Amino acid sequence: MSKDTAILRAMEDAARKSGYKVRWDKGQFRGGSCTLEGSKMIVLNRHHPIEVHLGVLARTLKEVPLEKISIRKGMRRHVESIIQKYSSE
Repeated sequence: MSKDTAILRAMEDAARKSGYKVRWDKGQFRGGSCTLEGSKMIVLNRHHPIEVHLGVLARTLKEVPLEKISIRKGMRRHVESIIQKYSSE
């Protein structure tokens, strides 16, 4: 597993732990987060590169208090770095 894939998995896990359902789908959409029938969702497009997935998750997770979520210590720094990178865009 590549480093980016490991970070992506850690970010997906953090999103789930914070109450989001993460859905992977195909289609002509960029991806993003929304609330559908009272459920918080993040939709990721299977056809997009990992950088796009990281960006979608980062923009959603920047609003989540990560200090309350269990993330492996070594991964936490990477996750926070990715969120910082994509939050400034």
